[in-house]
This record gives sequence, structure tokens and C-alpha cells, in this order.
Amino acid sequence: MYDEDKHKRAVKAALTKRGLGSLMNDTKWRELLAEINKLPFPPPYQRKDLLHAEPAPASFDSDVCYHGDWDEGTRPLFSVEWIRIRPRYLNHVANLLPKVTISCEAELERALQSIGQAYEKVDDSIWIYAYR
Repeated sequence: MYDEDKHKRAVKAALTKRGLGSLMNDTKWRELLAEINKLPFPPPYQRKDLLHAEPAPASFDSDVCYHGDWDEGTRPLFSVEWIRIRPRYLNHVANLLPKVTISCEAELERALQSIGQAYEKVDDSIWIYAYR
């Protein structure tokens, strides 16, 4: 059975040990998730949990053929260290045709700017840090 209080204590201990401070709160997370829900599709992302050594998915260096699960996959929000978003996906059109890249990068950047969400754009990804 999941013990949220125990998880929060472990996260607080990890933050103290690593000397990290919070950049996000419940309000900022709600605003971010609301804006993600307005996009043409939920962009795929890689999530780094404070209590895990590796992000999930482990490999995220090229475009993928799936959308991101922003409703369940980002939970619990208080333990997200960072999220790396690839604001595009590869769409399968037909068997003999190459996959088509569908992007919502411009819409995502406008959305982040509209709510004042700090982010970093590196190569083909947008990084949002919850702790630093």
C-alpha cells in the first residue's frame, strides 16, 4: 500500500541531502497541467524522480510515436525533479510512407510563457525544473 506521508518524508530528506530548493508549487503544477491539456496533443516527456537515480523512460534522445500521460504519469508531482518534454511525435500515416513529425512546440512555448513558467530549451527538448 502506498504511504504518501512516508514518500513525502523521503523526498524532503533527499532535498536536504542534495541541497535542492523548490521551483514549483501546487499552483504552478495545476497551471502547467491545465495548459498541457489545451495543446493539440499531450507531448511525450521524460520524468526524473528525486528518489530515483535514472529518469523514465531511460532513453529519450529521439522522437517517439506516443503521447505523454500527463494525468497519471507525472504523479506524485512533489517528487518530480524535472521533466524533459519533446513537443512532437512521429505519426504513422501508412505502411509504405515514412512517419510524419507532428509538432506543438510553438503552442507549448506560448503556453509556458503565458503562465510565466520558467523553462530551458536545449536542442529538441524543453526542460522544466521543479527543484534545483
